[in-house]
Amino acid sequence: MLLWYPAPGSYTGEDTIELVVPANPTLVGRMLDVLLGIDGVELAQPGEFSARAYLNRRLTLQQAEGIALRIAAEHDDALDAARSLLDGTYGHQCDQWAQEIATLLALVEAGVDFADQEDVIPIAPDALSDRLGVIHQQITDQLGGASGDRVQTGLPCVVLAGRPNAGKSTLLNALLGVHRAMVSERAGTTRDAIRETLDLSPHVPGAGEIELIDLAGLAEVPIDAIDAQAIAQARSYIGEASVILWCDPSGRFDESERPSAQTPIVRIRTKSDLPIIDRQADGLAVCALDGSALPTLRRAIADAVTQRRGSGVGGFVPRHRRALLDSLSGIEQAIERIDASSLSLGEPELVAIGLRDALDALGELVGEISPDDVIGRVFATFCVGK
Repeated sequence: MLLWYPAPGSYTGEDTIELVVPANPTLVGRMLDVLLGIDGVELAQPGEFSARAYLNRRLTLQQAEGIALRIAAEHDDALDAARSLLDGTYGHQCDQWAQEIATLLALVEAGVDFADQEDVIPIAPDALSDRLGVIHQQITDQLGGASGDRVQTGLPCVVLAGRPNAGKSTLLNALLGVHRAMVSERAGTTRDAIRETLDLSPHVPGAGEIELIDLAGLAEVPIDAIDAQAIAQARSYIGEASVILWCDPSGRFDESERPSAQTPIVRIRTKSDLPIIDRQADGLAVCALDGSALPTLRRAIADAVTQRRGSGVGGFVPRHRRALLDSLSGIEQAIERIDASSLSLGEPELVAIGLRDALDALGELVGEISPDDVIGRVFATFCVGK
């Protein structure tokens, strides 16, 4: 079947023909051979159709990114972020941030111009600090609360952390329902990180898949050089985790050994079939051998993942995350130079520099014309065609 889409009403804004054929690889291959044998016909590059739509003003750059995100979405949060790109909600929010920062920058610079007139204060330091704090929190929420530069492109990462021989590998096997990791009473059995996908939806309605990772034990003193490498690798995974399952058979959970200060943690008192020595033991009591409390643990993991994951565009699209992080950095620089208890700004020039950096970073997201390298990066992320 041949479908004809005349310009300018087509997706790309150009005259377009679409061939619909049976999904037989041999047939499709033969048709492509015939078509590519015609002079001037060539295969589309990644994102070429959406790039043509953008160049023909059928799509904005953010809408094009929304299409790419919708195609690659693996869960509802990514779909929500794609929708906000496509319907302009996110773009409107970015524009509001830019307008507010531009207004505050103008007031700060006006204060520089009238620095020799003590009775002229365009904006009080406490008011400036409060307004910047609101923007800072909103951008942080848009980033989804994730730390560092890690971008959420796949499944939530849930790691099993704790001291050696804390029952992490046994718990991994119990959650997966298969014997995936070797288990031994000898500490230090696990060296390499063991990664497996776990679908929580059969047990927790509304939940989805996670990436469950078993790590080497966090010993105070490594056994040898290989053990030291395994511990370093474990700490790296912990730093990138969405949720940490902190395993401690004693239930003491010494805060000095806490795996992370910011990442959501589910405290698990493993080996709960053993006698309790400390009556003050804390954490969810789980016995991986008989499956005790595993349903409760799955629910706790699903809840922690939901709290961790944000639905903001900045959590999924690298270009936006980079720009929002740069904008946050500029805002933080400005806030650091503000003494909210003072009657006037002590270092307005330095505050203005931070605000300009924040505004420049947002400019990449709200500007009508983007640099060629930015446009190239956007459409390079598409699959072939589209």
